[in-house]
Amino acid sequence: MEDAPKTNIVSFIIRFVHNQPEADAEPLAYRGAIRHIQSDEELVFKCWDEAENFIQQYVPINQIDYFLRR
Repeated sequence: MEDAPKTNIVSFIIRFVHNQPEADAEPLAYRGAIRHIQSDEELVFKCWDEAENFIQQYVPINQIDYFLRR
């Protein structure tokens, strides 16, 4: 008998923050924080690439496009 495939659930909470700039100040870019629920590890990021790199520690996101196209 073959073993049933294991289900691996990985959860994240992502928060985005955007401060309203004052009248003639330069607009601030979005920043954010991402928390991996299972480990409680959190990363504060300024660009989405940092968040993706964090997620890749837990999920092979480079393979997700392959599965979505099937």
